[in-house]
Amino acid sequence: MKKKIIGISLLFLIILCTGCNGTITRDLRHDGFTVGSKFICDDFYPTNKKDSSYKKVKYMIDNNIIDSNGVIYDISLGQIYSNNQNCKKASTNIIVKAIFDNKIIKGADNKYYQYGTYALIPETDNNYELYNLLLSENSVVRVMTVNSDKGIYYLLKNDGIVYSYTITKVDYNAPYKIVSRTIVYDKSDYGSNIIDFNYVGEKNTTYIKTEDSIYRMIATNYKECSKYADVDCIYKMQKDEVINKYKDRIIVYNGKTIITDYKQVFDIKE
Repeated sequence: MKKKIIGISLLFLIILCTGCNGTITRDLRHDGFTVGSKFICDDFYPTNKKDSSYKKVKYMIDNNIIDSNGVIYDISLGQIYSNNQNCKKASTNIIVKAIFDNKIIKGADNKYYQYGTYALIPETDNNYELYNLLLSENSVVRVMTVNSDKGIYYLLKNDGIVYSYTITKVDYNAPYKIVSRTIVYDKSDYGSNIIDFNYVGEKNTTYIKTEDSIYRMIATNYKECSKYADVDCIYKMQKDEVINKYKDRIIVYNGKTIITDYKQVFDIKE
């Protein structure tokens, strides 16, 4: 009799959990995301609610995940690898300390590498001076180009603030120099330290992730601009209520993609 009761209880919990997952899926779809594939990668999922030993995702960039220790993993959302997972450790020993435009990696050895190929960037490289100027500070964890022609770059530092740097050079042979530093996203405006961000202008993939919440560019006139060809979307950085409602169930958010703890992938409608 006890076994029967236990079995019924487990079945009820499974049904209840499945229902919760369905609600999350529905709400994320209403929030502008489409349902994608499943993502099987055991290292990044807790085995239960009390499990805190699983690996945490720091960044998801293109076909890679970088964990909180700076270790790089290859990922494949469409097809599994020979290990029957959608992830595997990348063929490099580089530990990521900072990232520039999702193209350049600063390693724990303070050297710079091409993202993807992991080739060392020599000091003779034409862009080495630029990389070194913006990445050499140990406090810098992420750099995004805003306007290369005007020399504007956004830098996230480990103080939880995103700064706007403007750099210039007098002529081609002169060295770069920083002419201004201002705060563009202040942690005091977002409630806690900023730990990640992406900037692509007024688009819904521009976001700010803090220790507590996720904010992203949201079209304030979505009904009109999605309906009429001659109405431009007006974007504003706002707290995404749906994503934040389920943030404890989300293991990955990078502006374009969400992965939940029930292994479901969602993609944004850009």
